Amino acid sequence: MTDPLDDAAWIGRCVAHMIELDPKLDTALARPVAEDMCTRARWRGMTPEDAARAVFDFDVGKRKP
Repeated sequence: MTDPLDDAAWIGRCVAHMIELDPKLDTALARPVAEDMCTRARWRGMTPEDAARAVFDFDVGKRKP
């Protein structure tokens, strides 16, 4: 079992994965989103990478015609 991540590490990894998923994404825009997600149990219960992926999956799903 791994130790839980502190908030700063969780946010950093979430932002990093968001940038991996969308290299054009500005870190200054991604960080506040990750910080907000970190305060919510639903997101915080996920790995930061899974949370970032879920946000992108949700956003892409909204764009379907």
